[in-house]
Amino acid sequence: MTQMIMTVVFPSIILPFFILSILLVQMIGAEVNDEKTTRGMEIIISNVSPKTHFISKMLASNAFILLQGILLIAYAILGFGIRMSTSSGDVSNLFGADVWTMISDFLKSDVGMNVINLIPLILILMIITFVAYSLLAGVLASMTTNIEDFQQLQTPIMIISLVGYYLAIMAGMFDGSLFIKIFAFVPFISAILAPSLLVLGQMTMIEFIIAIVIMIIFVLLLFKYGLKIYKVGILNYSSKDLWKKMFKAVKNG
Repeated sequence: MTQMIMTVVFPSIILPFFILSILLVQMIGAEVNDEKTTRGMEIIISNVSPKTHFISKMLASNAFILLQGILLIAYAILGFGIRMSTSSGDVSNLFGADVWTMISDFLKSDVGMNVINLIPLILILMIITFVAYSLLAGVLASMTTNIEDFQQLQTPIMIISLVGYYLAIMAGMFDGSLFIKIFAFVPFISAILAPSLLVLGQMTMIEFIIAIVIMIIFVLLLFKYGLKIYKVGILNYSSKDLWKKMFKAVKNG
């Protein structure tokens, strides 16, 4: 059953989130650096406050990513419908008899029904994590002057995402691992790992809600202190001592 769950659930839920989160970080970094490189940031900030620009950048990027996710689902449904219409209605021809049997058994099982019921909570955690990614990417991009510097700063973000990705893969092999369960409450990693543990029955509903609450608190703190760095960084065109400037901005703010 574990192998079947990971075969059905992991590719359809976790992998698209992982790809969209990377796209989100890179998109914000490219936009902020482009505005700073062309000196367009000075014109923007002369008309709106840094806080307004920060929030608008976050909302626009998240709206784009969520739209991409919706389109991905729509295209999958459209492709499924077209394939159904050309296969004489035999669903087993879409995936192969063995794969379809596995999917059918999964959907009919209690675990499959639980997955369907848990989708709203999983989506909430993922959306909150998207917001956190956009906030962190905006803060880091504001302190850089070109896309090369930002790519260096975004490396830790990518590493954190990969850690969650691989832990989610290994969750089925290390059933009951305390180490993996602890990481399910860590911001950014929780959006990838916690749904896998919840589906596998290695995490309770209460624990999953706690992971959501932790992520919300992290987003609020990131916005509060990240905004201070953003206000200083967006008009700073020096790439020297980036981390020192960040800590100084938080302290002085």
